[in-house]
Amino acid sequence: MIALLAASLLASKGTVVMIHGAGGGGWEYDKWRPVFERAGWTVIAKDLVPTNHQYESTQLDDYVAQVVSWTPQRGRVYYIGASMGGLLALKAQERRPVMGIVLVNSVAPLEVPIKRHPASFPPIVRWANGPLKDSEAAMPDSDRKTIRWAWKRWRDESGTVMNQITEGVSAQSALCLVLTILGEADTDVPHSTGLALANWTGATVKSYPKMSHVGPLMSRRATEVAQFALKWIETVK
Repeated sequence: MIALLAASLLASKGTVVMIHGAGGGGWEYDKWRPVFERAGWTVIAKDLVPTNHQYESTQLDDYVAQVVSWTPQRGRVYYIGASMGGLLALKAQERRPVMGIVLVNSVAPLEVPIKRHPASFPPIVRWANGPLKDSEAAMPDSDRKTIRWAWKRWRDESGTVMNQITEGVSAQSALCLVLTILGEADTDVPHSTGLALANWTGATVKSYPKMSHVGPLMSRRATEVAQFALKWIETVK
């Protein structure tokens, strides 16, 4: 099995590690995965897991270590990170440099000059099995089938991780090329924050009017956004 996986990685154009946001899973990229795989890329989109099955004892660095462990040590490798996943991509590239990073409505590290609103989250943020109306409100640009599909998959999250994110986590600016994808109707990470992050990283910016926080991955236009990200990645040498 290991030999077959190694052969597959060598036969592909490269590897794209897709990193999900808080309360989500690798399934968030189900509309992106086939776009990249049909183009000949190996996709790694795993679920982040809590330390010792306990969200209350999980910290952001535990997630960073998981991302690093998923990342191949050779070949063309790229990170795509959405929301919290964008910050994880920036932190992981400090330990495992990659050729390029795509930040999708990413939260910003401490070094980005934005106004922060630290919150006080409980040890476990209870998002699993929440009301359907919460998913409907968060996904205004998604079709009904996708909303119900996502609603059944949200998971709980570490309160410590959420507190770390809102307070600000220090990170190094990427040493590779960066693409920032922004939804202009994002109510979780304001468009202005995304622009400030892009300026800090020297990123190329692609904004989508009327697109929500999760819209780039799960809206009716998700495939279009994935195709744009793919085209950008294939130009990075």
